[in-house]
Amino acid sequence: GGGGGGGGGDWSRGQAPPPPRNERGGRGRGRGGNRRSQNQGFPEDDGDYAPLVSTANRWKPAKDTSVMVKVEKQIKGLLNKMTKEKFGKLSAQMCDIPILSYEMLTMVIRLVYEKAISEQTFSDMYAELCSQLAQRVKKSSFIKIIESDEDPMAEPGADYNYDEEGASASYRWSNDVSTSDGEIVGPFESPEECIDVAIDNDNDMDPVKREDMELELHRLLIKRGNFIKIMRARESGKFYTVYFPVSQAEECGQQLSKKIFTSEIECQNDATKMNTFKRSLLNKCEDEFNKQDIYKDWKVEKKEYEKTKSTLTEAERNEREEELEFRRIKIKKQMLGNIKFIGELYKLGMLKEKIMRFCIQSLLKLEEVEGSDFVQLKNSEDDEMDEEDHEALCNLFTTIGETIDNRKAAPYMRMYFDKIEALSEDKSLSSRSRFMYKDLIEMRQKGWKLRRELETAKTLA
Repeated sequence: GGGGGGGGGDWSRGQAPPPPRNERGGRGRGRGGNRRSQNQGFPEDDGDYAPLVSTANRWKPAKDTSVMVKVEKQIKGLLNKMTKEKFGKLSAQMCDIPILSYEMLTMVIRLVYEKAISEQTFSDMYAELCSQLAQRVKKSSFIKIIESDEDPMAEPGADYNYDEEGASASYRWSNDVSTSDGEIVGPFESPEECIDVAIDNDNDMDPVKREDMELELHRLLIKRGNFIKIMRARESGKFYTVYFPVSQAEECGQQLSKKIFTSEIECQNDATKMNTFKRSLLNKCEDEFNKQDIYKDWKVEKKEYEKTKSTLTEAERNEREEELEFRRIKIKKQMLGNIKFIGELYKLGMLKEKIMRFCIQSLLKLEEVEGSDFVQLKNSEDDEMDEEDHEALCNLFTTIGETIDNRKAAPYMRMYFDKIEALSEDKSLSSRSRFMYKDLIEMRQKGWKLRRELETAKTLA
């Protein structure tokens, strides 16, 4: 369910990322096939409709995940083969994979992101892949506008008297409309028959298996509280449908915008804004950056272990310490890989400078003074920096320093390096952290030229 792309606002490090949406398997049953009972002699339509009441055994469609599974396997295969030498060919193949839904778009971003974090030396290559994908997915073809008879001004859940002649059109959008339902309703001779069946709450129909039938989307609408999807068989030209109460959309695995729009253009603009590749990538960057606080959980466990280790045998202590160290290394690799990838995305213009400032200030434990007439930063209340924060900060500046150290950012850079110079002399820090800061200061003084060449993945000559 929900409103689509989501997020994209101010980041708040330290808060848990939003919980993942429930994934539902196997696209289920659409009503269709043979009507078990048929009402005789319907009374004339007087426009006064009783509220729809769902029966206990009323059929509900379920989400089909077969296409997602197939595409995920395809993308993983391409990413596993990707090298600098093969990048041109394999990136073109990835860009040619049709993105059929927002869910599929976020899956592609997740798979690329995971690969970039685990292979830091190729992070620039994966950032370039994201840049190419963003160009291809600019026009989100998976966005569908749904004409509705809902009242945009009505309170959620309020009773509504559906008067077909007096009602003005309203609109919703969806980023996840499929024609691969496992079971469907039909066949019918016309779209009107599909609508009649969908809004007849007394009908009791058996769904039919779609099997290998190829369907194309004909129309989407919401009528009398029901979401109705009408499809046409390419071979026979017959019509089929899937429908359910709008209130059960999430349960049926169908995404719908929460907002109801009075204008189709307004609806389209909102859908486009909420479903861009860049916005989805930004959401992923935010979630991954916030995950750096998983170190807090690790530290709590480490302290608990220190309190109880005297009660353990030597073998138990060794096993526990190995487990804690293994997790620390894994978390550190994930954190540093994420920082480097975010930096590479920024260098390609995929992320804005204010996002980089947020990352730098989060790592340096700085925050902006509100209400000031000029740029002013102060130490955060929780200004204790971890060893990993020092390393991540130096790695980030090594990646983006030359790009972000510009005239526009001068006030920020001055305050960042005031604190960095203080840290480079802070005897309470490890000598390793202090020397990393001294190297960073020297690199900036030399126009961001590296003192020694970083390990980079190079194209074979």
